[in-house]
Amino acid sequence: MGKPRSKVLPFPKKSVAQTSTSTSNIDVSASSRKREPALAGEDLQRAVRRIVLYGTFRESRHSAQDRSYRNISEGDIVAMLEGAWSLAGPPEWDDDHHSWKYKLMGSDIDGDELVLVVAVNVELDCIEIITKY
Repeated sequence: MGKPRSKVLPFPKKSVAQTSTSTSNIDVSASSRKREPALAGEDLQRAVRRIVLYGTFRESRHSAQDRSYRNISEGDIVAMLEGAWSLAGPPEWDDDHHSWKYKLMGSDIDGDELVLVVAVNVELDCIEIITKY
C-alpha cells in the first residue's frame, strides 16, 4: 500500500546545549586577530601596481564627497597610482578598521602634486582611497 514511511524520532531536549559557553576554537572577533605587518618599499609598490591592473579601488564616503571640492578626478587617482609615487610618511595602524593606512605622494594627470591616504588589502586585491589632497 504505497511506500513505507520513515519513522520520525523525537528530538531529546537533553541534546540541546545547556550552557551559553562555547568550546569552539574559531576566533570570530576581528579585534583579536593578529596584526599583520605593514607593507614596505617594493612590497607596497608591487601590491599597488598589481591591484591597479587586476584589482579594484574604491573611495571612502569622505573621499567621494570631497571629490568636486578638491577637483581631483578618478583619472587623477589612477594616473598617480600607475605613475611614480613615494611613501610620504610611515604607515599608520587604524584600530577602527583593522588595517594599515599609507600616505602616498605623486602627481595627477596635469603633473600637480597629489597625496592619497589609502588602505591596501592584498587578500581582496582592493585599494580604498580614504582621503586625497
